[in-house]
Amino acid sequence: MKRTLVLASLCLLAVFAVPTAANATTESTYGPMGCATITPVAVTQGESATFSCDDTFTPDTPVTVTVAGPGCHLPAAEPTTAGATAQSGTQQSAVLTSAAYAADATRAFAVKIETSKTESGTCTVTATQGTTTETASFQVSERAFASTGFSGALLPWIGGGLLVAGIAAFAVVGVRRCHAA
Repeated sequence: MKRTLVLASLCLLAVFAVPTAANATTESTYGPMGCATITPVAVTQGESATFSCDDTFTPDTPVTVTVAGPGCHLPAAEPTTAGATAQSGTQQSAVLTSAAYAADATRAFAVKIETSKTESGTCTVTATQGTTTETASFQVSERAFASTGFSGALLPWIGGGLLVAGIAAFAVVGVRRCHAA
């Protein structure tokens, strides 16, 4: 009995601990300095986030930035070096998912990541220069429905008023039938 309880407790702990640990690593880095950051780490559809990395990449040497995730892409006009590649999606225009950028003299750079107005999920950004790779992720959530200003708070009052009016109409009809007979 004790073994069963211990085993059940460990299984329950694993069910909650593993997803919690996975969510805690929203910014994972693999480079020597561990510089990759995403600001903000959660956006709504159609908003953008900034991937930045300081003091890691060699200046004036191409850093390949790749974006993966539903509706995540790089702005078409932003790459600072030649070599930008585009991947065609289901839309008519090409969506930029990989491009080459250059770090500045302080070995830092920042890239704006745009998101689709219709897709949500986890976007992963990876920056690679030679053997150095930095990666980070951010969450894109669905937009909330627009507020129309109607909260529905008056509906119970309207319904109650119609109920009282209906009861009164039936009472009037019932009284008339009684007097007519």
